[in-house]
Amino acid sequence: MTAGPGARAAAILGVLRDAVDEIFVAVDERADPAVLGAVGSVADRVVRYPYAEPVDRPLSWLHAQCRGDWVLTIDDDEIPSTGLLASLRELVAADNVTHYWLTRRWLWPDAAHYLAEPPWQSDFQPRLVRNDPKLLRFPTETHRPIVILGPSRYLEHPLYHADCIVNPLERRRAKAAKYERLRPGKRIAGRPLNHAFYLPERRPDARTAAVPDEDRELVDAVLAAEEPEAGPPITDAAPAVTREQIDLVWSGRTLGEGAYSARLEFLGPPSELPAGEQSTFELRVVNLGDTIWPWGEEAEPEIRLAYRWYGSDGDAVVRDGLRTPFPADLQPGEAAVVPVHVIAPARTGRFRLVVDLVHEHVRWFDCAVEAEVDVAAVHRVALMGDPELVQEAIEELLERDPPVELLLLDPEPSVDHRGFGYRRAPLLRGRGGVRELVAELSRCQRLLVVGDSGRPRRQRAAILIARALGLEVERREP
Repeated sequence: MTAGPGARAAAILGVLRDAVDEIFVAVDERADPAVLGAVGSVADRVVRYPYAEPVDRPLSWLHAQCRGDWVLTIDDDEIPSTGLLASLRELVAADNVTHYWLTRRWLWPDAAHYLAEPPWQSDFQPRLVRNDPKLLRFPTETHRPIVILGPSRYLEHPLYHADCIVNPLERRRAKAAKYERLRPGKRIAGRPLNHAFYLPERRPDARTAAVPDEDRELVDAVLAAEEPEAGPPITDAAPAVTREQIDLVWSGRTLGEGAYSARLEFLGPPSELPAGEQSTFELRVVNLGDTIWPWGEEAEPEIRLAYRWYGSDGDAVVRDGLRTPFPADLQPGEAAVVPVHVIAPARTGRFRLVVDLVHEHVRWFDCAVEAEVDVAAVHRVALMGDPELVQEAIEELLERDPPVELLLLDPEPSVDHRGFGYRRAPLLRGRGGVRELVAELSRCQRLLVVGDSGRPRRQRAAILIARALGLEVERREP
């Protein structure tokens, strides 16, 4: 995306011309028509687009227009290094990564040097990515990197960022203030993020390094570029994309009333759940709306399945339960089976489970389905003693009473049964350990002691606490 100047944008694209298969440019419709002619002399395709905040708003749409297997995103104040240009073909031939992080070197105080200390030193950006929408998320937050699934690598070959040397201080100060208003509170290296990056004048003692000779000529040539000889006039021929086209795939789009229409159906509603435990059951969800509901925990708009629990008196017991994202994009008119995750109320009894769709921080869909559920007590047993005997007791308990929940009391952090994966509590190690032990034992009905834990005084104290809490205590000698 660019608003110019056309000479620099065209020079950057010219540097890339032999290293890529396709160049696609979106020109801000506020730009001078000369910018269209300049980039049109180098690019394969050029479109005009209407600018609107946030600045990254068109990224999802732009990626969707690209025809290659990989996409390299570059700004009109960034200059690729010679090492990056030479390695691009090899990088995109890799079949074991989905994206690369490119480091940006911030040029300062001139084109011959760059800032070589935090925060500028570690400014990695995921700019070279596989062109697969199943792997990509485009957050709405300003200057938050896109989210890519899969393995990645961090590259040493940089992009040189010229913002601080091509834009005067007042313009950069205004930019930092604008970004701070759009997303207040972002910090890096102990300072406000945008002010830290864009105002190096505030760090007159900041360490710099020399731009390597092999890159210096390239940087100088781009920054000194003059307007190229324009190709055929494209001011009128360059297609104009609409705000509606861009926002159709923008995560921050405002949803109309037509988006909030759905049908939910239980596929075997739950009738009994263990108290305080997390369980799953299946729903069929039908999108009757006019927009895509995106998949995954990182998805925006944040449309999720959610639930509430109500008691027999109609009062809400749980108002804000777990959220379940969609396993794949759900298109208008499509249906999907979704395993819904719920945590049952902590107390036993009969409750009403209400499951609905929610657009986080906006509204509920009001298309809920309901089920009457009996919440049953969970039998919890605490164990302590010799690790081998504890293991034998665990196997016996699970065979005899599968619904049992186990709590292991640890005499030492290194005992073998820590690796079993059961819930654990410290056996009276310090004041915090006492409080934690009391809290954990209060959730149990029984304490089983098998042999010697190696800490007889702690073991006796734990038995006394268990009895004081009303637990049934059973001791087994080896």
